Amino acid sequence: MEKGRIIKAISGFFYVQSGEKIFSCKGRGILKMNDQTPLVGDLVFFSISNEERQEGMLEKLISRSSELVRPPVANVDQLLIVFSYKQPTPNYVLLDRILVTAESQQLQSIICFNKMDLLTNEIDSSLMESYREMGYLVVKTSTITGEGLDSLKRALKGRTTALAGSSGVGKSTLINSMFPQFSLETGAISKKIQRGKHTTRHSELHRIDSETWLMDTPGFSTLTITGLDDSELRDYFKDFATAQLSCRFKTCLHLEEPNCAVKKAVQDGYIHLNRYQNYVKLLEEIRKNRRY
Repeated sequence: MEKGRIIKAISGFFYVQSGEKIFSCKGRGILKMNDQTPLVGDLVFFSISNEERQEGMLEKLISRSSELVRPPVANVDQLLIVFSYKQPTPNYVLLDRILVTAESQQLQSIICFNKMDLLTNEIDSSLMESYREMGYLVVKTSTITGEGLDSLKRALKGRTTALAGSSGVGKSTLINSMFPQFSLETGAISKKIQRGKHTTRHSELHRIDSETWLMDTPGFSTLTITGLDDSELRDYFKDFATAQLSCRFKTCLHLEEPNCAVKKAVQDGYIHLNRYQNYVKLLEEIRKNRRY
């Protein structure tokens, strides 16, 4: 059997990259019998049924290091979360939702603020700086001026990275600027609603070199936090960690409880108000999903 990696899955066919070749494979019935669903990013063993047409059969899935439910992908090391300062403006609730998902899966995150060339005046960078202080790598980029592209490429080296973020923020353009061999499809911003048009229709893994992979994928813009209890959410807000040790109650959810050290840290400016407000929104989201 041969070893490879699923780089794309469309209409029941799994496209497996092995060396410089890509094989179109169907899955063996034994996978379905064992309740195993192959995902983009999976490492697999496969057999070759037709060498000339590069066709084969998936025989076995190799144990995964990570798995995301939405989008359904496997063996990702880190997320590259892309936002823009303008056209469209940043959605910080979505940013924190993605960060919580990454933290719960023990994935590293890179936060990229793109389209810096569109800035015409000073911006309030306090929120952006708060993410740096939490330990996240924050990169400012422009595909027009080239700002930050070299730093971002270094951060991707040797990792399997999934792209995340709203549509229209320039994810595909960003990747094309760094790795023009991919020629990913790009889309324009709707003038009426100032939102991007989706150009990525399915998850696809691109090999940059033998150790560096980049996954272009839809689904993160409508991401819903799943599999977490409301009592767990606070543990994935890294900036809460020190303060919540001093809360009066160990079970404090930082809402209406007395002597809450997290709320005090927000009042004193040690935790950004926007972050706390997003925490409350996500907590309400988890509770709502649990009711249904």
